[in-house]
Amino acid sequence: MRSLAFGEILWDIINGEPHLGGAPLNFAAHIAQCGAQSYIISRVGNDNLGKSAIARVKENRVNTDFIQVDEKHETGTVKVSVTDGQPDYTIRENVAYDYIEYSTEVSDLSKLDFDLFYFGSLAQRHKTSAYTLNAILNNNNFNDIFYDVNIRKDGFNGIILNDSLGYATILKLNVSELPVMSNLVFDETLSNEEFCNRITERYTIRIIIITAAEDGCYIYTNKHLSHVSGIKVDVADAVGAGDAFSAAFMFQYAKTKNAIKAASVANKIGAYVASKKGAIPTYSDEIKKLLKGR
Repeated sequence: MRSLAFGEILWDIINGEPHLGGAPLNFAAHIAQCGAQSYIISRVGNDNLGKSAIARVKENRVNTDFIQVDEKHETGTVKVSVTDGQPDYTIRENVAYDYIEYSTEVSDLSKLDFDLFYFGSLAQRHKTSAYTLNAILNNNNFNDIFYDVNIRKDGFNGIILNDSLGYATILKLNVSELPVMSNLVFDETLSNEEFCNRITERYTIRIIIITAAEDGCYIYTNKHLSHVSGIKVDVADAVGAGDAFSAAFMFQYAKTKNAIKAASVANKIGAYVASKKGAIPTYSDEIKKLLKGR
């Protein structure tokens, strides 16, 4: 499986300590741990944080060929405060990942024959990166296009949501994002099932994933909404847990085409990551066996 993520590489500053992050990078690093060939399109500053980020991305077995270096804008950072294990974010604006260019390298992706394309909302807040994303999606074919909503303050609006939904084949959001998205897209608050019905009627989305932390997730496919039980753990911090879930889900779904089984595995891996410090902990032998179906 060959996976391509698009969007932010940044540093989460947690209790004064920098941790490499950004949902697209977390996804790319986790799907690499699952066993996929993983690439990311992003942009960092020509600064110490940018250089460290590229080195760390390589250590996480993610290909760096499409990471651009910006001479004018600094590498992105986010101040993260964690309360009862749940993160809250203060995100810097006008940073390198806002200026991802539609470069010669990025415009010629077809030769690599990617199976999966992943993107979110935050990297679309600036017109430069938004243009590049749209150009990629309009000029390439992928077996699946995974839109992970990841609503962040000042990082989304109705236009971003509608445009993104128009490209996606798989949509992932969490239970707190659903009413926000429902009101922006449909001008009313809908139930989980009615939201899914309306989304799949309007857009060419086949699968909708609604995550609910320790309560597991809901999977909507073939016009049916199913609940998949979660795993209770002692949460160290939840940063990266949702991204790990997304990566594990797509890796398993690509192999089995069974969304319910893929979600069951993904719940376990998301719970494992939530039980560890940092967004990209190394997988245990037990998790590796789970991914291999043992």
